[in-house]
Amino acid sequence: MKKKFLFLPFFSFFFFLHTACAEEAAPPIEQDSLPQAAIGKEFPEPSTSAPKRKLWFRNSGEWVASRTVRAGVSTEPTGIIITDGKRFDTTVGKRFPVFTWKEKSMSESWSIGIDGGMLASLVRYNNLGNLAFGTNTFDGFFGAYFAYANDGSIFLFRTAHLSAHLVDNSPDILTPISYSQFWNEIILGQNFPAPEEESDWDLYLQTSIGLNNTSAPASNNPRLAFGISAGKALSGPDSLAIIASGDILNTGVQNQRSSYSAFLGLGRLQRPNTTHRPYRFGVVTLQGTDQRNQYYTRRQNFTAFELQAEF
Repeated sequence: MKKKFLFLPFFSFFFFLHTACAEEAAPPIEQDSLPQAAIGKEFPEPSTSAPKRKLWFRNSGEWVASRTVRAGVSTEPTGIIITDGKRFDTTVGKRFPVFTWKEKSMSESWSIGIDGGMLASLVRYNNLGNLAFGTNTFDGFFGAYFAYANDGSIFLFRTAHLSAHLVDNSPDILTPISYSQFWNEIILGQNFPAPEEESDWDLYLQTSIGLNNTSAPASNNPRLAFGISAGKALSGPDSLAIIASGDILNTGVQNQRSSYSAFLGLGRLQRPNTTHRPYRFGVVTLQGTDQRNQYYTRRQNFTAFELQAEF
């Protein structure tokens, strides 16, 4: 019996020694290293990508439609108010795509669409001591177009109509004239730098050539236009910017000379990656032939405040 228990002390000693060495070798378990379920804490999932910005233009077709509208021309389909405190030229209009297809990026697509609007010229009068606003002239216009955009270049074919009318028995003209046009035109535009590139700078050139199909007064084809817009963002591509533009328009009508406009002010760059409504405000000067077409034989020298915005 004594022999059977002879090795028991030695066995106990080696078991104790092995257990002590194992406890010293194992590192302490920290609470932060335990599974979340073990310590009753919840941690947010790590973010794998930056949040996406919500762009102002929903697709490439919308951007092309907006980009090809010249805010410096009063009879373009957009929203403009030009005033010197006495004369108020107000344009309300919109160009928008009906269908856009083969859209590969915000600057490459095919689209078809329509546009329309009106230009109303109001003048502030003193009528027997009472303040009154008379709507002197009204220009209505509409059109349909087909457009293709690719890597900064824009091609647009448009067919359109415009007619000018006398309203409220304007004291400036006793007898209204018949002014109406139907025409087709090709518009070409080029963006710098490439639209998909985020940039503090923006430069856009646009030219158009067209033919009046029917016109009263008589046509003097071709119909020509050229415009340039430039801007520099003040603190990043999507920030407030300094904006300048210039436009020349010849409507292709006998005895109607070219009209000119120049603008300088502040606003938002009209690039496809903007998250803000494109708008501008500042000082505009209108020279050459009066853009209110009932006065198409008159010369104008009109400098005023302008506010223009997309809607």
